[in-house]
Amino acid sequence: MFNERSLMLKSAGEARRLLVSSSRRVALASLFSVLIVAMTGFVPPPNSDYLIIFQSFFLALSFLVVGRGGASYVGAVSGLLITFAKVNFFPLDLVFSTAFGALVDVFAIALRAKEGQHARTWRLALALMASTGIVGFIAYYVTAVATNLVSNDYILDFTVLIFGVVSGGVGGAVAGRLWNRNLMPRF
Repeated sequence: MFNERSLMLKSAGEARRLLVSSSRRVALASLFSVLIVAMTGFVPPPNSDYLIIFQSFFLALSFLVVGRGGASYVGAVSGLLITFAKVNFFPLDLVFSTAFGALVDVFAIALRAKEGQHARTWRLALALMASTGIVGFIAYYVTAVATNLVSNDYILDFTVLIFGVVSGGVGGAVAGRLWNRNLMPRF
């Protein structure tokens, strides 16, 4: 009887700890969304595209902190918040931000960018580079070619695309190193 009761108490304590831990992770992911909007939400395109490093950093970090679905959650919430900052781009910012987060999750899982608690930095960087390249190209095509919402200057667009892919890789690499060196023991 004593062993069963202590086991139940231990299980209840473990459940409480897991609940606190998971709610802390969701709160942190929500904070990442707000930080993305604060850094990129009020800057008009194409200048906001040069700040993609911040979004890629926080999406990579949210994948590491929350796990599967973390980057998708942050992408969707930040897209919803950016919609209020850039009303002219209403459905596009929401769709592209959500797609960016989903692609980060897909590529990071496919490339096994997280092994246990340890982040594989270069795989995470590669996942972010692929996600940034795909979403950047589709966003360019939809906004500049298909709908003419932004001007279509090929040199500027090529620069933004290349800079975006490199920034995605840098954001992923920095997030991976920060996770492995400082944040992993805390989560």
